[in-house]
Amino acid sequence: MSRPAPRQIFSGLDHDFSAAISIGLGASTGLLWSVLARSSFHHIVDATWSSSLLHGANLDSLRAISVNGLMAVFFFAVGIELSHELRTGALKNPSLSMPPILGAIGGMLVTALLSELVGVIVNSPTLRRGWGVPMATDIAFTLGVVAIAGRRLPSEVRLFLLTLAIADDAFSVVVLAVTGATHVRGWGLGLFALVVVASYFLTRRTTWLGANLIALVALWACLVWANVEPPLAGVVAGLLVTFEEPSSNVLENVTSRLSNGVVLPLFALVACGVRWQSLSFDRATFVVIFGLVAIRIVGKIVGIMGGVAFARAFKWRLAPSITWPVLAGVATLCAIGFTVPLLFANALFGSRSAAYGADTLGLLLASAVAGIVGVTYLRWLGRSRTRS
Repeated sequence: MSRPAPRQIFSGLDHDFSAAISIGLGASTGLLWSVLARSSFHHIVDATWSSSLLHGANLDSLRAISVNGLMAVFFFAVGIELSHELRTGALKNPSLSMPPILGAIGGMLVTALLSELVGVIVNSPTLRRGWGVPMATDIAFTLGVVAIAGRRLPSEVRLFLLTLAIADDAFSVVVLAVTGATHVRGWGLGLFALVVVASYFLTRRTTWLGANLIALVALWACLVWANVEPPLAGVVAGLLVTFEEPSSNVLENVTSRLSNGVVLPLFALVACGVRWQSLSFDRATFVVIFGLVAIRIVGKIVGIMGGVAFARAFKWRLAPSITWPVLAGVATLCAIGFTVPLLFANALFGSRSAAYGADTLGLLLASAVAGIVGVTYLRWLGRSRTRS
């Protein structure tokens, strides 16, 4: 007897490839919609609602709700997964976690430096100012593409990539918090710190899942008042989940499904709709687009492999099945992603700017190239491994 359709949908959202599919559908819908019916797209996505309460909470349009509100759920899922890995998973063992963590740091540093360097060489203020845009790797999207790459790959590849992507997103969140905010209110940050302490004791004195959700909302409100990117509250709230009770696993599953099925595709839809009228498609625009493609792919490959080599110099070893050729393919896939990078671009340039449009096209093109090259290469390695 087949399972009911809603249950099949919910269970399907647990697969690695579900996020890649939902993000891809959202991004392609937003891109095509903004091309074929740009006026209706921006009227629906960017139209502001006349409510002082929603305006004060930065939730006065569909775009604002997605970027400033719902993305907190995505970061909450990231924080929960990070908490899980720190307590019971790969990040608990330094010998296993240090190579991918240092690989993540290497990939971030090299892409940021390349963005500055290329920006100076080609005289692109967008690349120079937006050095943080190409840094982050998308956890969900990249793991989904790895699932598509095939089952012939070593099982350790997913664990390595999961650890790397979690570390990458965690460090990127810190950089975004430091560099993306303007006119920060100190009292707001002070209140945020007090709420973190209060939430820590609250979540350890009760097994009620609502305590974690209350902490998420309270921390989000503090960052709104502090004028810091409010979705970042999700990471902190997720780290407060203890996993000492079975109910924590339920919270992780529900949050992951909500993120994969609703939050990420909606964000991809609103974020990837380009304001074509703001783009002139002159030399400066093409420099940003193709510069980002090169920076993402070259920076991730060189930086990640360099970081892992640095880890190995200190006797932190990879699993024997993760050879240098496999690592090169994994590093290529890490150039996929635009959720956190577009949050950077939105914080720096605003969604209505030509720089944001060029960054969007560059990140989408880099993701497509990295995905095709990485999957093709890893599938070829998998077949070669099977024959041997």
